[in-house]
Amino acid sequence: MRIAQLVSARLLRRTAAALVVGAIATSSFTLLPTAVAATPTSRVVQTTPNLATVCARLKITVAKTSLCSHGPDPVGAFGGAAKLKQTSAAMETTLAVAPASELTALCSTDGVSGKRIEVIYGVPQDRPNRYSTILAPLRDVMRQVNNNLEAADAASSQNYRFLCANGADVTVRNVTLLPVGADASFTFDNYVASLQNQVAYGLGPVDYIANNRLYIAFIDQVQGAYPFGGQGELSIDDRPNPAVNVNNDARPRYSMSVFLDMPVIAHEIGHNLGAVQYSAPHSSEAGHCFDESDLMCYNDGGPYFARGGVLTFSCASVASAIDCRDEDYYFPGTPPASNYLATHWNTANSGFLTPIVFGTDRTAPTVAAKSPTSLATRVAQTANATATFSESVQGVGATTMRLKNPVGTVISAAVSYDATSRVATLNPSASLVADTKYSVSLTGGAAAIRDTAGNPLVSTGWSFTTGPAPTITTRTPASGAAGASRTASVSATFSEGMAGVAASTFTLKRTATGGAIAGVVSRNGTTNQWILNPSSTLAAGTNFTVTITGGTAAVRDLAGNPVSTTIWKFTTGS
Repeated sequence: MRIAQLVSARLLRRTAAALVVGAIATSSFTLLPTAVAATPTSRVVQTTPNLATVCARLKITVAKTSLCSHGPDPVGAFGGAAKLKQTSAAMETTLAVAPASELTALCSTDGVSGKRIEVIYGVPQDRPNRYSTILAPLRDVMRQVNNNLEAADAASSQNYRFLCANGADVTVRNVTLLPVGADASFTFDNYVASLQNQVAYGLGPVDYIANNRLYIAFIDQVQGAYPFGGQGELSIDDRPNPAVNVNNDARPRYSMSVFLDMPVIAHEIGHNLGAVQYSAPHSSEAGHCFDESDLMCYNDGGPYFARGGVLTFSCASVASAIDCRDEDYYFPGTPPASNYLATHWNTANSGFLTPIVFGTDRTAPTVAAKSPTSLATRVAQTANATATFSESVQGVGATTMRLKNPVGTVISAAVSYDATSRVATLNPSASLVADTKYSVSLTGGAAAIRDTAGNPLVSTGWSFTTGPAPTITTRTPASGAAGASRTASVSATFSEGMAGVAASTFTLKRTATGGAIAGVVSRNGTTNQWILNPSSTLAAGTNFTVTITGGTAAVRDLAGNPVSTTIWKFTTGS
């Protein structure tokens, strides 16, 4: 548990109280059709995925890119309006000096490539612009937001990928928004409309609608017109693969806060990253969780609470923790196989976060030994398959260690792992089929087989062939025979159909000199008897040696199992 690591003077605390929030409805803001103005990062906006799925039970905002969210988060979710106003006022007057290490973390790599969180100072057109006053406090809040993420787990810390156009500190855009106007209200839809239509509405020179951008805005002087804490976009998609999950696609996404407050801003960014999915263990089924003192948790009136569910306080000693038990939406590392996040969307895999650093261990585990060995033959039909790893691993199970038959069907088996010997064992539920080639596969990955530091095994596999081994049932002349016919053929009858029997693998030689006797090797019809017919009459009273050479490239059965190399001798008559 990493809770103690979160205790920091820079982290803002919120009241861990049960809050009952009624359903909040907001109207959609439909925009006039306009062209997207060119921007320095502008390109064709990615097509929105199926909204019926990703916006299930959520509110859809109609804009140049349709998006959805659960609606605004009330001030009560963050300790109340009085607390938030006090925090915002304090942020404007008291600034901590930012250590160089914090700026380096904020401006990861080159500060501009790939997915980036772009910070917005937004002010309605009919309000005074205080950009110069708010710039430094807003940057400091973003440092607090990032510090809270880094505190989640020191051993595998991450940072938000903020846009730092100058490479030195977080870029903060100075953006004019639609006016509050005579209706005395401001909504999330107004904010999105303002950013996406700057040019069309005469608000600014560029539209904020670039791919691979997460726009997070502090909106100044609208606390009376927007009586909530903030709001962020969320998509319902719990698939674990970041390459296909819509919470990680290239579409621009949007969040806003009307307070200079770390928990509010971090909370809304959390929604943009995909927290909290309906299927999560502590989900409210309305975009949040019920594991209180967690950044994303409060009583939002969702289905869980409607059924009589209550807040729990298993992590009550620390406020603003990011997934305080590492099992609902954020696991900073590789979750164990039993963890929900091993098979569902883990926001730690978001492209808006830096890759996880796993301490000093960067060495991936390997398979040190395999049984049966690779390409083994004549394997017992009751044998188990085992793999011995180079170091302790996790994630071994029936989905990561599998046995398949030649047509690719997975064979039912029990899979176990002994941490002391580092041996994984696959025990088939029934005896294997005779003379059949089977393949064993080991799947490595961040949610599959990996070492205790999270370094994934490179997926690997091998094959083997079951027995039984073929045998020679009859030999003519018999071993040790005397007075054998000088004109008769030499033959061997096998226990099953064979391959690889030829003049090079079925030979006859003079025992004394080693001289080879020429002959023709052929099969007796469709039987399992093979005949060596010498090209000339054998010498009288002479000892001869017969050799049948077994091997995977020599005499073997039709499944590839080799016969044991067999040698016998006989003596001809007069």
